[in-house]
Amino acid sequence: MFSFLVDIVVGFFEFVVDVLLFRSQRDRRGSRERSVAEDTLAVAHFDFVTLVLISLVSAGLMLLLAFAVGVPLGWSVAIGLAVGVAWGLWRYARLLRQP
Repeated sequence: MFSFLVDIVVGFFEFVVDVLLFRSQRDRRGSRERSVAEDTLAVAHFDFVTLVLISLVSAGLMLLLAFAVGVPLGWSVAIGLAVGVAWGLWRYARLLRQP
């Protein structure tokens, strides 16, 4: 039970740090000033919707390559991870450029 509470507290502080880092990156890029609530919503959407979608698509790609196409397991995992990382970085860069 204690470890569960610690995980919740750490997750909360990690989210707060994510929002603060996101705001500082946007400030350095010269983006317009947004409220903390807007930035919090943008980071929450990225963390809980976009990343879950990317991970599900990457896992599906790994399974499709391994079992349907016959690509070796190591290569299918590497290709799925590469696609997920590239897509995630592209989406985060797009998030930073939003007005």
